[in-house]
Amino acid sequence: MFERKKIGVALGSGGMKGLAHIGVLKVLEEHKIPVDFISGTSIGAVIGALYAAEPNAKKLEKIALDQKLNSLFDYTLSRYGLIKGEKIEKYLKEKLDNVSFKELKIPLFVTAFDLEEKREIIFSKGDVAKAVRASIAIPGIFFPVANNKEMLVDGGVIDPIPIKILRKMGADIVIAVNVNKMQERPPVLNEVATTKAGKKKIPSILENALTSIGMMGSESSRADLDANKADLAINVNLEKINMFEFKKTKFIIEKGRMAAAKSLNDIKNIAEPSPFKFFLQELNPKKNVEKIVRSVKKTIAKAKELD
Repeated sequence: MFERKKIGVALGSGGMKGLAHIGVLKVLEEHKIPVDFISGTSIGAVIGALYAAEPNAKKLEKIALDQKLNSLFDYTLSRYGLIKGEKIEKYLKEKLDNVSFKELKIPLFVTAFDLEEKREIIFSKGDVAKAVRASIAIPGIFFPVANNKEMLVDGGVIDPIPIKILRKMGADIVIAVNVNKMQERPPVLNEVATTKAGKKKIPSILENALTSIGMMGSESSRADLDANKADLAINVNLEKINMFEFKKTKFIIEKGRMAAAKSLNDIKNIAEPSPFKFFLQELNPKKNVEKIVRSVKKTIAKAKELD
């Protein structure tokens, strides 16, 4: 009688913090909330691809817990970046069994950024592992990826939480998962600049880069959510976790589960069919009201006849 709304889940960028997406998917699965479309950027693309190939959040969690994630990064010193990315692409090919987009069980959309044309690229055809490899190519950290005539890097550069593509492809409801949530802090005013030597330890190049990228990711994700309204945003605050936090997989997944559990009532309210909502949506301010009024009048007239 009432058609179920199609649900799209947008999984955002955030390095290892994106393992929280698994916790969110666990809650959706446990409460039988269907996922009809998935979009993903960077780590969101990794989790999205693995889940779209085999929608089993518990199995996905086991994969994450059993795998030594640090072993998937082929570090190097090069002008192109610090991580080649070949190991993780090979790993994904094996885990996904060289699957193509059309073979996935859930439609998937993976974002990347074209450096030369300065535009977003959204993959929905071809080799899934290659698309994900491009989507995780954090500028300055991973090598860029050549694809056809494009030179691609992390989709989070332009679209940290890919919401719009889900709307375009037919999702009635979009649940966005933001793992880059940070507590907003007011600026420090009237600070004094001094020539005295500071007592703080100078961070390493990598620490400096990761903290800065994390902050930019947080601001970019917040702006993305503000501009492209999702029906529900699940914000997971992991600001104390850096992008390459390999030893806290279980903790990160649990944080995602907890954030989704807190939003469970909201998820159910927007996801489950409601006769009353359906009635309001179908109610035309002029035509249907007149029809209802006529129906009520007929009912009253029949009641008077019976009296």
